[in-house]
Amino acid sequence: MQLRMISAALVALSLYGCGSGSENKPDPQGETGAKSERVASFKVPNRTQQTPENANEASCARKANLTGGRHHQVKLTSASGKVISFEVIEPKVINCTEGNPLVLQGHGFGGSRTIDPAGTFLERLQNNGYAVISIDQRGFGESTGTVRVMDPNAEGKDLLQILDWAEKNLDYLAQDTTDNVNFNLVAGSTGGSYGGMYQMLIHNMDPKQRLDALTPDITPHDLRYSLNPNSTIKSAWVALLAVGGEAGASEKLIGGLDPVLKETLLRGAATNTIHAGALPFFYYHSVRYFTDAKPASAQEPMDFLGAPLSDLLTYEVPATKPKPVSILFSQGMRDTLFDFNNGWDNFQAYKALGGDVRLMTHESGHILPGTQTILAQAGPLGDAVNQITDQLNGAGLSTVELQKPSGANACGGLDRFDLTLAFLNEKLNPPNKVASSAAIVAGLDRLKSQVCLSLDDKKAAWVNADQIADKNLVKAVPIPATTLPVANSLLGLTSLLQPTFIPLANLPAARRTVAGIGQLKIKLASILPVDGCAFAGSLPPEFPIKGCDAIVYIGWGAKSGSAAPRLLDEQVVPVRGLGDHTIRMVGVADELAADESLGLLVYGYHLQYLTSISRDLLVPAVTVSGTVDVPLLNP
Repeated sequence: MQLRMISAALVALSLYGCGSGSENKPDPQGETGAKSERVASFKVPNRTQQTPENANEASCARKANLTGGRHHQVKLTSASGKVISFEVIEPKVINCTEGNPLVLQGHGFGGSRTIDPAGTFLERLQNNGYAVISIDQRGFGESTGTVRVMDPNAEGKDLLQILDWAEKNLDYLAQDTTDNVNFNLVAGSTGGSYGGMYQMLIHNMDPKQRLDALTPDITPHDLRYSLNPNSTIKSAWVALLAVGGEAGASEKLIGGLDPVLKETLLRGAATNTIHAGALPFFYYHSVRYFTDAKPASAQEPMDFLGAPLSDLLTYEVPATKPKPVSILFSQGMRDTLFDFNNGWDNFQAYKALGGDVRLMTHESGHILPGTQTILAQAGPLGDAVNQITDQLNGAGLSTVELQKPSGANACGGLDRFDLTLAFLNEKLNPPNKVASSAAIVAGLDRLKSQVCLSLDDKKAAWVNADQIADKNLVKAVPIPATTLPVANSLLGLTSLLQPTFIPLANLPAARRTVAGIGQLKIKLASILPVDGCAFAGSLPPEFPIKGCDAIVYIGWGAKSGSAAPRLLDEQVVPVRGLGDHTIRMVGVADELAADESLGLLVYGYHLQYLTSISRDLLVPAVTVSGTVDVPLLNP
């Protein structure tokens, strides 16, 4: 994976009638509380059976179509008059005694539902006894409406309607009870990126708390950070997502991205900033809106010039703190769209609620296509490119590269899909579950108390949660004052070939694993006597020249001798504006070679932020100074 979130073209560049509330769900830890009983839905006492909308639907009550293993499309009409499309994928064996748990599956941004599960992870779910519903999210596949990026008012309500339909029409689904009176659907969810966002949206919105286990991969926590960290647009990714959203849209002429999203993209490209009225929109569509649980009076209004062309620009769903739930989060250490900090923030937020929440990482995720990497694979031309690259690196010059190819979807050899299946099986106990390997069982158990940080395709660091952004940090390491050009002139573009490496002195020599989230306390000062920051606040944020707006990009660098430094996990964080800043760095996990020294790698320009450069001609260069907390593991 992992450009499943965008189209392939981009790679080349409610509860049943007598129901119950969340208080009747089995214990989310799966280890305490009363032992639950489980029956197929049609066996629930006092339940009024309803004839399925589709006569060919499998039914235990009618003893019809019980061969299992089939799949078919369902289309519903949403409350807003749009089409909701999804694929019902039956378990290979339908169990009319205990019932079959349900797993929802969602695609990445620009994608569509899985129609034929053969050879996919969904077939593994089928074989273990799960019913699966694979969803065309609003605006994609055969679901209509504009794409609103997991809007509680739109996508959220559509998703709850799918669950309502499943409970009404699939009478073989499993129901749990702890008292033989109150029953609740046994259900989980899976998917990555956009297919992770929908899982938490359902759990955060559903008053009936029907999801028991979530398995979101490479998923954002706060879209304001993911797309606009430190007020700097992640423009390479935003451009790809915009094209992917339009290319994957179900209605090309009248659909695609919602008008307010298109407005945000156009204004962002023109003004070098996401306008203030759009930020509340992205916040409302984020996990953080619910986990923050601010009162309605504290929510900022959404404001767009194109508001008359759109709708649903209100906070219809209150920011209610989610209930505890079991979640296995996975995040890519080299993911440059939804970086490790997103997974860490999600993990922290849901762990604090009291559920069984675990976190692993891997070497995959949203990976930008690398020009040098593509050329290096092109036969004789590739050999020449490799030779030139080696010569440049040896001379201390970096090569122009977005990212290297995606790595293993595993942490220390523990396959993410195997761990996901084992986690779902542990929580949902399907009738035909297949035993996991001893290594997967041990790894999944270890994730209860530790986080797995992937160092490379086969090696991992297992750390306690308090080591990631606290106990392992070497505090307040000085950053020597260093001057570098910013990218408002051709001189600033020299960072493409020669970023500034700032060595960090007096680090513990025995600590060679850089793993966790560091923190910068840093100052940007102009080399000119002009400093317009005192009056910049009176100017519109979009005003380009005010003598205060400089942007640099900072990551962890490892350097050996005179060779070009390498950027750890290809992660940088933008620092924008003259003055003092306290900023989290992007989390990394990497080992230093014996001859490498650790430092900060600072860029005046970086391709991941393609068009997000300083346009302030009054700040041609800056001096960087301050301190940094360094995440080094003890040996």
